[in-house]
Amino acid sequence: MARRATWRIPLRLGVILNCGSRAFPGTVTNLSEYGMFISAEMAGFTEDSQCDISLPLKEGELHIPGKLVRVSKINGRYNGIGVALIDPPQKYLDFVENLLYVL
Repeated sequence: MARRATWRIPLRLGVILNCGSRAFPGTVTNLSEYGMFISAEMAGFTEDSQCDISLPLKEGELHIPGKLVRVSKINGRYNGIGVALIDPPQKYLDFVENLLYVL
């Protein structure tokens, strides 16, 4: 099994995942500079699906483009997705860096 290139930061943060014309609420359970796992009950998507993550920040909502890289199921039910972020904006990278200082 390959190791991740960066650390994952555990947290619980509500987000909206927009894939095509559908939007799903979810909860980020961990994140890094270039990826995150979102706990959500969503079906009908496959790996490599493109999405947009709406992340609430104090300054307003931040939209981050991503690609589904892993769909997680437990007992046959969808329970979350792994998302690789595509060219994350500097504002997001600053958010992650600030989280590291808090830990």
